[in-house]
Amino acid sequence: MHKKNYIIGVLLSMSVAANMVSAAEFAPASVRALGMGGSAVASTHGVDASYWNPAAYGFFGESSGENDNNSMADKDFGVEIDIGAGGNIFGPLESNKLKVEALPDPSALTGTLSPTDIQKAASLVSGLSSLDTAPMGANVFANATVGARVSNYGLGVRQAVDLNSTVAVDATNVGFTNIFNSFTAGGVASEVATLTAPTYFTSAQEADMVSSLISSGLNLGQANAVVIAYDAALGLPGSGAAGQQQANADAMNTIANAAGTDVTQNQTALSVRGVAVREVGFTYGYAINEELSIGGVFKLMQADIIASDVKLFNTNTGFSFDQNNVESSSAFGLDLGVMYRIPSWQVGLTIRNLNKPTFEHSGAGTFANTPYTYELKPQAKVGVAWIPSDTLTVEAALDLTKNEGAVASSESQYWNVGLEWDAWKILALRLGAFQNMAQTDIGLVPTFGLGLNLWAARVDLAVAVSSKKVLFDGEEVPAYLAGAVALAVDF
Repeated sequence: MHKKNYIIGVLLSMSVAANMVSAAEFAPASVRALGMGGSAVASTHGVDASYWNPAAYGFFGESSGENDNNSMADKDFGVEIDIGAGGNIFGPLESNKLKVEALPDPSALTGTLSPTDIQKAASLVSGLSSLDTAPMGANVFANATVGARVSNYGLGVRQAVDLNSTVAVDATNVGFTNIFNSFTAGGVASEVATLTAPTYFTSAQEADMVSSLISSGLNLGQANAVVIAYDAALGLPGSGAAGQQQANADAMNTIANAAGTDVTQNQTALSVRGVAVREVGFTYGYAINEELSIGGVFKLMQADIIASDVKLFNTNTGFSFDQNNVESSSAFGLDLGVMYRIPSWQVGLTIRNLNKPTFEHSGAGTFANTPYTYELKPQAKVGVAWIPSDTLTVEAALDLTKNEGAVASSESQYWNVGLEWDAWKILALRLGAFQNMAQTDIGLVPTFGLGLNLWAARVDLAVAVSSKKVLFDGEEVPAYLAGAVALAVDF
């Protein structure tokens, strides 16, 4: 059974992907940071410092001085609950969806083929070869983080999901076993002694196809019959003959020279690779002096590794992430941070996944049956913050590493800028922006956030909307959209 409509559904509903809190990239993974464009490495001063820079924990509760730009000496205890959701679209999703929708069903192309069938066969081969194999998907994401800190110590639980998809094209199994049999439409006999003058092809194209068909094992009469039938097929309604003669001739030559089996055995598939990581992190920070602090996070991690391939021409009736293609794996991770501060200025450096946590999948449940490894490579991010008063913060940050997603060619390397004005220490206004320098899929992403201080409690909101629009199911939508809310208590 042709799974065209099912594949389209998969392309449009990758509902468990999450790049915002991805374990494989530095992303705006807390509400304050999202509002400030993901720039928090140098200015973080809450429970979320476990993610952005654990060295901040070294300054919590320490003696106040002129270097204490954001009043961390006053903080002995804190609790934070952080929830975010959104979505992003990346890669050639819409164009591939339209190409898949246009593909004819190969299951009908069996037995004796008519000129109509030949045209469908060539369209199918041409369509397969035109699919873009770049990573693509329509992701929605959600995260929930719960954390607490006491003095220089912290404990947090985080959920992170990273899922990407790509099309793997099988260019070998594109032949048609019965394409060289007799033809029943258009009055074409099973063998034709001589070619007739073509209506759509040029004589050169005709001769090229005849030669290719003969090299595949046909005799001259059979090759002539195929070419005549194909020329007649181009005259059928919807054939799109105008301007497509060479493309059709190339498709016929591909069919004739196919080395594998027929197209019903084609292995073209949507390959899904990803991981859902749950981690419990223990944070500790130590202030060497009033200017310099270091910190680290030891993470116990458990991951559900996802590795599945959905064949475009699959005869199976269903697909799900069952026990055959989702496997659990455990590891531990180590993050390190450094923070240096002088009056009005702070600099931060964070290195995540220093020990390169690795998760394995046996390959069960994939048509290729090949093992899959998800590796969290070390990532480094630096930030510089200007804090002229305890109510104003301006920060710029940069990924020093190019970070890979679940598909190796899905990469991220962000620059981030952000501003926070804590008006009268009651209402915090935040603005920012970030952009991926490694790929251009999401464009510039402006961000906005609000924080309402209610004595020791604080409620934060943030939103990020990409300036770049993409087509999704025929409609223009932002390439990236995210929102988040948090409730925190600080003493």
